[in-house]
Amino acid sequence: MRIGIIGGGPAGYSAALSLSGKDNKVQLFEKSEVGGVCLNVGCIPTKSLIHSASLYNICKTDKLNVNWEEIQKKKDLAVRRSLIGLKGLLKGKKVEVINKEAVLKENGSVEVNGEDIKFDNVILAVGSKPLRAPFPVPEDVWYSTDALAAEKVPDSIVIIGAGYIGLEFGYIFSCLSSKVTIIEKEDEIMPGEDRESSEILRQSLTRRGIKFYFSSEVVEIKKTNSNFRVFFKNNEKEEEIETKKTLIAIGRKPNIDVLPRKILEEDKVVGVNAFLETKIEDVYAIGDCRGGYLLAHSAFSDAEVVTSNIRGEKIEKNDFSIPRVVYTNPEVASVGYSEEQAKAENIEYKVSKSNFAANGRAIATGKTIGYVKLIYGIEGNILGGTIVGENASELISFLSLPIENKINVDSLSKTIFPHPTFSEVIGQVSSAASI
Repeated sequence: MRIGIIGGGPAGYSAALSLSGKDNKVQLFEKSEVGGVCLNVGCIPTKSLIHSASLYNICKTDKLNVNWEEIQKKKDLAVRRSLIGLKGLLKGKKVEVINKEAVLKENGSVEVNGEDIKFDNVILAVGSKPLRAPFPVPEDVWYSTDALAAEKVPDSIVIIGAGYIGLEFGYIFSCLSSKVTIIEKEDEIMPGEDRESSEILRQSLTRRGIKFYFSSEVVEIKKTNSNFRVFFKNNEKEEEIETKKTLIAIGRKPNIDVLPRKILEEDKVVGVNAFLETKIEDVYAIGDCRGGYLLAHSAFSDAEVVTSNIRGEKIEKNDFSIPRVVYTNPEVASVGYSEEQAKAENIEYKVSKSNFAANGRAIATGKTIGYVKLIYGIEGNILGGTIVGENASELISFLSLPIENKINVDSLSKTIFPHPTFSEVIGQVSSAASI
């Protein structure tokens, strides 16, 4: 079977690795660098910067200066090591990586350098890109990739958008002593997530010195000499901030510009059914281009579903158990329903919650901020959960696993958690729910 994959990010390369071998010939088309946004200018480099910034913040004294050049070298090394590893995997699996632009045609063929190639199956994994500002901005305003490549830590920065990307960059620069201001059009950070978790994280970031403006819309950004002037309306009141740098972090959108119109939904995303099939026969779409959660682990999951279906199985994609994480301090991780979402859908639910303040490991390490909140139905089925605190990104899998596998609170409560660990709080909330 001949398989063409357009896009070498997490969705594309994981599908290629899974499908290669036996009687399959897999060609992976990537016009720039394999690894996509996540490996090259997203997940991996930002987590490296977060780690370095956190360490500096812990050790910060009047005599300790930020060595941004070394921090950037460490970030670049993390990217290079990850990239070398990925290229080695692709080579070992005999995936043919073609560094050329490939375009899907209406008939399902793929055009490369003017030549039409017909595959048995085509997988679209063309990813996403940052949403551009809907208001006038100078050319040298930052987007996320620009911020990663910064030559130095700015004395001050205004970030537009209090979603995951904006909050993580705000955390990085505030730890490194920048004066950070975040402007958000909604009335709280992380719109759509558990309200209580948003409040706790906002309070923590405010204590770090980050200033927030809510219910605010930026009207224009101007450049004056070496500074930027950000004009915005705050509850209809006109305001202005002068800053060294500005970062637009208002979200991302699928790369659909050159795709056939017949497979698009409202000209925003690639439309797919539950099996991730498009309206063109034998053409699938996975990862960011189909919308949903624009997350690398969601893309990996998409790839698993599609590769199974290409092999002849009929597996549906379930987005409900995809965890979401913001890697600040404290970390915030969620999966499934929040309380607000359950209420909005008129779902009967109960809540079990326990704070880290009573956890032995948290007390011993001084990491007592946060909680585990479990949302479950009247039958004991787990609907969702939120974790705020140390290692939330690691702990959230204890809640996504039972949601995916339909394990109820009684079964989860029987799990033995080692002592002393942060994970014991999950045992406490599930035990309380099973009573």
